[in-house]
Amino acid sequence: MVWLSYYEEYPIYEPAEGGYYYSGLTLVETERLSKRAAKRRFDELAKECIDESKDDPYPWYQQNILYGRGLHKGSKYIGEGAMLIIERKKGMHEKGYIPYC
Repeated sequence: MVWLSYYEEYPIYEPAEGGYYYSGLTLVETERLSKRAAKRRFDELAKECIDESKDDPYPWYQQNILYGRGLHKGSKYIGEGAMLIIERKKGMHEKGYIPYC
């Protein structure tokens, strides 16, 4: 069994070294499916998202990830993208504030 997960990016401000932004990922929605069903559902959603964003200046694009397939939505600004991915562990790609050392 694997997880078909949808993540959204959000901006994080780091005040160190004059200040800069980077993006974090938060899990919005997930569904547990068999590997075959997840691939089938992912392919359906990927086709739909790519078709809808053809005229968008920052369209969805497909990328192979460590354990499977990933679909990313680019954006003009940091923290406004999204990601659809098949993953083995729920919430595996979540990331947030990383303290500056």
